[in-house]
Amino acid sequence: MTDQNDKPARKKLGLTPKNDGEAREGKRKPTRWSPLQRDRSKPVAKKPAATEDRPAREDKRRPSGPGTGQGTGPRPARERDAGASGPRRPAAEGREERKRPPTRPRDEDGEHAAPRRRATPAAPAQLKFFVPCPRGLEHELARELAELGAGEVVAGSGGARCTGDIALAWKINLWSRLAIRVLQEVADGNYRDEDDLYRVTLKQPWSDWFGVDKTIAVRTVAHNCPLKSLNFVTLKIKDGVVDRFRQDLGERPSVDAREPGVPILLYLDNDRFTLYLDLSGEPLNRRGYRVEPAPAPLNENLAAGLLRLSGWHPDTPLLDPMMGGGTILLEAAMMALNMAPGMKRHFTFENLASFDKVEWTRLRKDAEALRQEPRQLPIYGCDIDPHMIRAAGLNLKAAGLLDCVVLREGDVTEIPAPGEHGMIVSNPPYGVRLDSDSAFYKGLGDALKRNFAGWSAWLISSDAEFPKSIGLAASKRIPLYNGPLECRLYEYRMVAGTMRKKAPG
Repeated sequence: MTDQNDKPARKKLGLTPKNDGEAREGKRKPTRWSPLQRDRSKPVAKKPAATEDRPAREDKRRPSGPGTGQGTGPRPARERDAGASGPRRPAAEGREERKRPPTRPRDEDGEHAAPRRRATPAAPAQLKFFVPCPRGLEHELARELAELGAGEVVAGSGGARCTGDIALAWKINLWSRLAIRVLQEVADGNYRDEDDLYRVTLKQPWSDWFGVDKTIAVRTVAHNCPLKSLNFVTLKIKDGVVDRFRQDLGERPSVDAREPGVPILLYLDNDRFTLYLDLSGEPLNRRGYRVEPAPAPLNENLAAGLLRLSGWHPDTPLLDPMMGGGTILLEAAMMALNMAPGMKRHFTFENLASFDKVEWTRLRKDAEALRQEPRQLPIYGCDIDPHMIRAAGLNLKAAGLLDCVVLREGDVTEIPAPGEHGMIVSNPPYGVRLDSDSAFYKGLGDALKRNFAGWSAWLISSDAEFPKSIGLAASKRIPLYNGPLECRLYEYRMVAGTMRKKAPG
């Protein structure tokens, strides 16, 4: 019989603790592994180095198949080279050989062949993109795209064109404050009728770009288009996509007009077309932090554009005395803290075959590392409506910026300046936006002169009466569009004394 006292000893022997690193490794596994980690955790399978004539020689020297005791596949490269240059070794010797460190293979002349290396990844393909933005911000957008690393940037009507790899498109979606969406060009050319557009669509390798399990939707935008029915054009483009899928895979993707996994956009003018994949999905101005709506809000990309056009710097005190839901304040705070505006949302490029989750995770982590910690900023907001104070506060809280901005209730014609100098950027009520009149504009101009000497004011308005009634001479007038409304961004520089000067003829 076994002595009872031996059991603990055997148990102790069997459970000898390892050193700290090994113990942690053995007891605990990572709870989340990225695809890259999973790939690295697997042994790398070595591919046999085959030549065109070796399989023929090997078949003559060594039979394979059932009953031969050998596998049906090709032997490892080292074993084939040895067999080609001399007699075969016994099986035992071959097993010993496999335990030795691998040596460089020899070519047919007996010389050492060049060492085999992993294939160098192909350089990323240069793709063409069109990035739309609010009209009037095209040149600011072009500068922003160049700052993000885009190539061949050209400002156009309603946006800018650029080139780059697919990762650039992800970066623009993540970081652009002015863009509405990012469109990848897949085809363009001349057309005469709907059949021309169908044939071009049918030629595109759609199944290489996304899976049949992804839903699609086609949208057509036209300018001076001679075709009679845009709905029929949209249907022909959809038919071209699904017919190509049937040719390639024998099945077709479904259509989801409301929330498609892969939106497709066709742009037409009088004789040319351009076909795009929409890499953004929802417009990029939907940052994900607007939880409390306000009447007639300013789009986020237009608000960011006002700040860029004004030349505002985060060290300069900023006031929006008619803040509404606080869009200008939010964009300013995000710029001051270097927050990527696309961090709180998803994009449709995540549904494409070109999507690399590891690279996208790296881009997001880099953006997180560049973000500054929240702090009190010289940014101030005011509104006469207490409901707007609440709405702006909720939106700031959703963005994690409530403690960075100072809010107060008050009338723009009565509030004092929060400092000796600074900048006002605001969207006053006007025309179809909210009720306003010339008396309000005059009172606003008087208050700016009285309370904000040393400040500059940048005010956007679509009302033709605004510049006439405010009683101030604008040093700049920049054409912009707030949605369909044609506006002007006016700069007024406040100095002590009167600003009533005649505008240049």
